[in-house]
Amino acid sequence: MLSKPPSILENGQGLFGTHVTLEDINSSIRKHMNTESQLTSDSQMDVIGDGNGFSSRVILITCNWSIPSGSLPKKIVLKIVSFIHIRQLVEKAINEGYFKISKEDETKMSEEFEKSIQLMHNQEIRFYETLKSANTDSQLFLTPKVYFYQKFDDNNSTKGFIGMEYIERSDIRHTFEVCTPEEIQHVLQAIASIQALSFSIPEEDFKRIEDGSVYIQTMHGMMAEEGMKGIFEHTKRIDPERFAERITRIESHGSNLLNLEKAFDLNRFLGIPRNVLVHGDLWSANILWRSGENNAFSACKILDYQMAHTGNPAEDLVRLLSSTLSGSIRQSQWENILEQFYGYFVEALGENQKEIPYTLEQLKQSYRLFFPMGGLALLPLFGPAIDMKMKSMEKEKAAEHRQVVVEKLECLLDDVEKFYLESI
Repeated sequence: MLSKPPSILENGQGLFGTHVTLEDINSSIRKHMNTESQLTSDSQMDVIGDGNGFSSRVILITCNWSIPSGSLPKKIVLKIVSFIHIRQLVEKAINEGYFKISKEDETKMSEEFEKSIQLMHNQEIRFYETLKSANTDSQLFLTPKVYFYQKFDDNNSTKGFIGMEYIERSDIRHTFEVCTPEEIQHVLQAIASIQALSFSIPEEDFKRIEDGSVYIQTMHGMMAEEGMKGIFEHTKRIDPERFAERITRIESHGSNLLNLEKAFDLNRFLGIPRNVLVHGDLWSANILWRSGENNAFSACKILDYQMAHTGNPAEDLVRLLSSTLSGSIRQSQWENILEQFYGYFVEALGENQKEIPYTLEQLKQSYRLFFPMGGLALLPLFGPAIDMKMKSMEKEKAAEHRQVVVEKLECLLDDVEKFYLESI
């Protein structure tokens, strides 16, 4: 009888319950870092960021090199594709009625998810490879330095990882925290620069990102009718008095509101001649921040490009603004912020670009039209993962953060319906 092949859906015998071993890492280091030195077993390894990523186990390695060298990093962040955290979230969601699913469907969903995260991991590596081949300044894009990696392929279905630079004195900020428009300026500049790169990289590199994307497939699966029912139900429970009526009104618009085909084809609908490079999952927890004077923060890195694809220029902006800013500030300032972004984009294009690919008005209209789908796609980011974070806080701090979540969600739901009604 044939034994069942190993799967990333199951715990492995490698580092911290994954299938990746120290030898796997050293093999990749030899291949990508052009060194004979390797990490010894004396290297300290600690899991960091548990509860922040959905499909990764993130490990901080304090390096002990077999052949010491000043050119080798002292610390490395190792991101391993893993099902450990997503399994915890799924179990929590099922137990709390976030959605109902049979064991058979759960198994099928897990198998589909395994394929998806393998493809998404490879897509993230393609994105980093594209930036490297463009010989561009990673500081401009706020992308971390990548030291080594391993893709999935026909001979490797369990060991996908990326080793990248460790950013000292940095942290993430969740959707229950509030950023100011000033604090997200570096992120806007980075997105604008990446979009501008879409028009200067070789067509074959652009095509690799376009063809490798599983973004649309993932979004269709996430926003299927049955799944959205559970998401709506959980959102109601966050604050029934504020959200029950709003959710009921949104549900009354039916599938017309969730017009995914139109959302994924906005450029053709608006007459924008070419897609641009899009992060696809740009929300507050995929940004590293540093605190400065007067409790002000500055963005230093943008992480997690698994959902990178080619699409509409407003996609990342909807996610960024809705997850970082307070709801009231976003509602009152989104047009001003898009104007700032557009200025960064035109500047990043440079003088060699004879024609600006889209207008400011097309950008604003893209924001309005993408918001109903993009806004609802953000609801899970205020769901079980945030609940798990808040349960570990003191009651007073958790209550304060919950008020932030409620305010953001209230404005988000209002604008989902508002922009939808304006579009029909």
